[in-house]
Amino acid sequence: MGRKSNLDKRRLFKNQNYEKIRAECIKKKSLFVDIEFPPTNASLFLDEKKSSDIIWKRPGELVSNPQLFVEGAEPNDVTQGILGNCWFVSASSALTHNKYLMKKVIPNEQDQEWRKGNIYTGCFRFCFWRFGEWLEVVIDDLLPTKDGELLFARSKSSNEFWSALLEKAFAKLFGCYENLVGGQLADALLDVSGGVPETIRINKFMNNPSIKGSKINKLFKHLQREFDNGALLVAAIAAQNKEEIEQSLECGLVKGHAYAVTAVRYIDLDAKNASFKYFSKFERKMMIRLQNPWGEKEWNGSWSDGSEEWNQVTDSQKADLGITVEEDGEFWMPFNEFINYFTDISVCRLFNTSNPECSDPSFKESRFIDQWSNNGGKSGAPNDRAGGCLNFQATCCLNPQYMFDVTSDDNDAILALTQKDESEGVKERESFVTIGIYVMRVEINRECRIHQPLEVIATSDYTPSRSTYLHLQNLKKGRYIVIPSTYAPKETAKYLLRVFTKGCSKIRCLQNHIYHPSKVFSCYPPKCIIRITVQNFELEEKQPNYCIHYCIIKSNGQRVKSRKLTNALNFEEHFIFHSLMWEKTFTIQLWRQQHKRKMLLGERKFTECVENDKHSYNLNLTIKNKNIEKTVGQVYLEICSYDDPMYL
Repeated sequence: MGRKSNLDKRRLFKNQNYEKIRAECIKKKSLFVDIEFPPTNASLFLDEKKSSDIIWKRPGELVSNPQLFVEGAEPNDVTQGILGNCWFVSASSALTHNKYLMKKVIPNEQDQEWRKGNIYTGCFRFCFWRFGEWLEVVIDDLLPTKDGELLFARSKSSNEFWSALLEKAFAKLFGCYENLVGGQLADALLDVSGGVPETIRINKFMNNPSIKGSKINKLFKHLQREFDNGALLVAAIAAQNKEEIEQSLECGLVKGHAYAVTAVRYIDLDAKNASFKYFSKFERKMMIRLQNPWGEKEWNGSWSDGSEEWNQVTDSQKADLGITVEEDGEFWMPFNEFINYFTDISVCRLFNTSNPECSDPSFKESRFIDQWSNNGGKSGAPNDRAGGCLNFQATCCLNPQYMFDVTSDDNDAILALTQKDESEGVKERESFVTIGIYVMRVEINRECRIHQPLEVIATSDYTPSRSTYLHLQNLKKGRYIVIPSTYAPKETAKYLLRVFTKGCSKIRCLQNHIYHPSKVFSCYPPKCIIRITVQNFELEEKQPNYCIHYCIIKSNGQRVKSRKLTNALNFEEHFIFHSLMWEKTFTIQLWRQQHKRKMLLGERKFTECVENDKHSYNLNLTIKNKNIEKTVGQVYLEICSYDDPMYL
């Protein structure tokens, strides 16, 4: 349980080995026909008895000079066919933006190319990221056609076949082509990248009161930064009902449809009229370029292909932007218009530090493979790990727990939760359970599992999908527990949790219910538990500017230090103690640090008797000076204590 996974191993789908299959075909002088995904209706439809006049043909039967790539991979290489799978086609189009990932998904492309020196066997391989591994899928190159034309995905060049073959490999992974209709965009982005897909709801972002300043500028700069750092971006216009799906708007855009983002740029205006290039200040316009997977139906509003607005841009800048006036499905539009029409943007960030095109190499990744299960016990038993979400307060802390430390203020952490797809290669798809993540800031010295919720700082959306995501921003220094869960208790599934943090987070899976503070008496389990919350201090003397304060709690050889605060005394810091005794004596101290000099400002000794209750205290702080004890201020505490060491 809770084991860390190896990073990005590769496994073989249906145990088919590309090298062995290819060697066997060369030996027999035959072309590969995949019995695991045969060129029949069984690979096309959920109901293989469905009649069709589809003919399966190899690329060499369609054109005289087939190639995997013609002049490399470009976004408009991928054009959607009659299949309603724009979610996958748009993700494939976005994939061309990242050359490193293209080589991951299509490994050793030169060895698979139709070219002199390569022995053609009709066997190809592609890789998709699944549950922490790159899954290699082998296919033959027999493709569904009608009237001599490809039915499904194809490239703008009639002799280029990488997109059609990639789609076939993906269909094999899903059991048949029909299963690709109406999938989840985030799943496709995850499959072709192994990144972390985040869906930004544009209306929610633009109406978020916590985002200060110009929201449109912040959203644009966020997308520009992620795109420039290799992230895959796809935008969509949500349909409100089935009737609106693929409904064309007057502006040329299509509802219920996904578009790959192929550029996010500022464009200089009025540059043609500038007399002194180096002294002129141009107006800059936020622009975004998109690719319709249909290869047609473009934006026809301002800044559309051939519109008069482009007269404000120099010919050299047009060439740099790749401006063309043709119906190829790719178009520019102003960002202010974009946010008026589009409803969602999927941003798939990359963190793998072995990837030179990764979004942010400063993040360190930890992975855990685990499962929600009652482990053969009763619901609510100590080994139950299927407690449901925070709505179920009595059981939510039964779930697996992962603890990490934040070593400095204003830090970020990114959490990605993926449940295992048990339907790989199977036509009958298993529905996913509803999953999510919540995070608690816990006691600074906690070392064991938590048993009641404490200071929940963030919760992801709960969704019946393969993956969900949570971005923790501006975290305070301290200790945190991540709890992945299903929505309801007793639901079971395997999952992969990925945690991306900056600095040394020491993330670990928590197994123990009780912490034994004393090695000498570790054979005797603690009898009770005490939580002390230091709320704030008040001092009689005014403190100097630019000084740092921290507090220390001592008890029976234990010494726990709080985080440091600058020019503040409102700590709101939690401490936890297990005890063998029903009474426990503590000493709390307040310290000041200034210019590397430390000074004890005051302290207070007190005894807590376990009463199975919570109390608030206002205690005097004192300091001894020449054996004279002087009151210097007060400390405000909240203390709860229970005779069950697994209560908190």
